[in-house]
Amino acid sequence: MPFLDSTQFLLLNDEWTPIHRVSADDDWRQVVQELLKHDSQWLVIEQQRSDDQPPVPRWSDIRFSRTISHRLRPIEVKLADHVIQGRGHHFSFRAAGLL
Repeated sequence: MPFLDSTQFLLLNDEWTPIHRVSADDDWRQVVQELLKHDSQWLVIEQQRSDDQPPVPRWSDIRFSRTISHRLRPIEVKLADHVIQGRGHHFSFRAAGLL
């Protein structure tokens, strides 16, 4: 059975070390609560594509990054990266200059 797509938020400390993981399926209020609870000011969107999908961003991924980035501004949290993984490779929005 192929792996299904999944999206998670990775909370980072000021040194960009991962400190907590939250499912993107959770209510946005839960994500904000976890950010505040862990005093995290950095967030990474981590997407895992199904086995047969290359890690190439789609327009929906770009819109998702923009939406999350806008939602983070009022609580002074920044989007550190949006990483898409698939087929043993990854695509980083930050490395590609999209953030």
